Amino acid sequence: MDIVKQTERLDVAGSNVSGSSFDDVNLAGTRFHNANMSGLVIDDVNLSGTRITNANLSGLAISASNTAGMRIDGVAIEDLLAAYKKAP
Repeated sequence: MDIVKQTERLDVAGSNVSGSSFDDVNLAGTRFHNANMSGLVIDDVNLSGTRITNANLSGLAISASNTAGMRIDGVAIEDLLAAYKKAP
């Protein structure tokens, strides 16, 4: 496990931090690459401006969240939900 702390930056590579808890932390600008986040719980967070690419989102559930401006494959979630509600 390699952990390097530089002032307020933390680089972690090749590590197993499963079961860890992060509370009241600033992860702005953080990059997760080649990471297993299955079973991850994200609660009371600001994900505005976040980009998720090349991800397996099967079984992902989003509830009680502000999705204004959110897009899936370039399509506004508001449009997708409106079309769903109109479907028979």
